[in-house]
Amino acid sequence: MNVQYTKNNSKVISIFETTLRLIKDHGFHGTAMSKIAQEADVAIGTIYHYFPSKDDLIVSLFQYCGDTLNEAIFGSLDDKLTYKDTFFHIWKGFVKFYREHVEMFSFFEQFYSSPYYNVNSYETNESISGQSNILKFLTTGINKGELKDTNVEALACVFFGTAVSAIKGVKHNKLKSNESIEDVVNIIWDGVKNK
Repeated sequence: MNVQYTKNNSKVISIFETTLRLIKDHGFHGTAMSKIAQEADVAIGTIYHYFPSKDDLIVSLFQYCGDTLNEAIFGSLDDKLTYKDTFFHIWKGFVKFYREHVEMFSFFEQFYSSPYYNVNSYETNESISGQSNILKFLTTGINKGELKDTNVEALACVFFGTAVSAIKGVKHNKLKSNESIEDVVNIIWDGVKNK
């Protein structure tokens, strides 16, 4: 069951935030529902009221994280920007978001590598961490002649893959400044733009 959460439901948000923290530290299997209840300071019955199973909690948490990311990235777009400036804004937005939300970054990495993703891929593909919005944006770029006329899924892999790599580079002190991040996005743009 995919719970309808709202920003006003403090219990559900507390459950989500606690689960994110515990999964970052202990992984999916090491995060027991009883531990989530204890750390979120809610009754175990409260969790099961919203989420009939741990699987339901994990999939709903994925949706919550995707919605949070989408709002952070796409909720702040200025339609007066050029396509190139929007490309830079979105890519740097992903990097900034994940740098500031380490627990969500860890959760997404574990989710994509888990059976949860494979089992729920049809259900989750619609909003996977901005993937559908990025595919639309990249398709628009191809159609307008801004980007190379190539497979949009391949472009999405370049877009997401380099963002994830940059985040890990910052995390491990390989990329030490915003200038390095700017260098990376310039290299990506030079590789995908229609010359």
